[in-house]
Amino acid sequence: NEQPLVSVVTPVYNGEDFLAQCTESVLKQTYWNYEYIIVNNCSADRTLQIALDYAKKDSRIRVHNNEKFVAVIANHNIAFGLISPEAKYCKVVSADDFLSPDCITRMVELAETNPSVGIVGAYQLSEDRVRWQGFRYPRAVLPGVEMCRQVLLGRDKTFGFGSPTSTLYRADLVRSSAEFYPNESPHSDTSACFKCLRESDYGFVYEVLSYETTHKETQSWKS
Repeated sequence: NEQPLVSVVTPVYNGEDFLAQCTESVLKQTYWNYEYIIVNNCSADRTLQIALDYAKKDSRIRVHNNEKFVAVIANHNIAFGLISPEAKYCKVVSADDFLSPDCITRMVELAETNPSVGIVGAYQLSEDRVRWQGFRYPRAVLPGVEMCRQVLLGRDKTFGFGSPTSTLYRADLVRSSAEFYPNESPHSDTSACFKCLRESDYGFVYEVLSYETTHKETQSWKS
C-alpha cells in the first residue's frame, strides 16, 4: 500500500559541524515516502552549502534560505509553513540530533494503527541516558486529556511529551494554526502539545528512535 507522505523539517543556524550527520540519518530511513525541508536561518558558516549539496543528490530534499535572521521559534514556524499540503505527518529533527533508521517507520505505524493519535513519542538517547522512561509498557496510546494531566500533575521528570526530535505530529494539527509553536518560550513545543491533545490522543513507541548529541545541553534551541 502507498505510504502516507511525511514532511521532515530541520530548522538550522550555523550547523556545519553536525548537519551532515543529521541529514544522513534522514536519508537512511527505512521509510521512503517523505520530503525533507532544511530551513537555513542566515547561517554564517557552510550550513547552506552543505544543505544544497545534499539537495542535488536527492530530489526529496528542499532547501529554504531565510532572507533575514529570525528567532528560533519563528524559524521552526517557517519550517512548519513549508510542509506539503499532501503530508499526513510532520517530523522535526533538530540539526544537532539524528534519527535511528526505523524512526519514521515505527512512529507512522503506530499513528496509522490508531487514527485518534495526534502526537507520537518514543525513547530518546541523550549521551548515555535514555529519556522519557515514565511510560508503562505495553500501553501504547493514552487519551490526550489523561496525558496532559499526567504531565501537569504527575511530577515525574521521566515522563513527558519529549523533545521535537523525539516526536511525530499529525500534519493537520500543524496546519491548524498559522504558528504551530505559539510563543517565543523555549517550551513552545510543549504548549503546542497541550493544544493538540485537547482533540487527539498520544501514542508512544517503546524503542530508542532518536539521539541527542553530546553538546545539546549547551546548544539548546539555537536553530
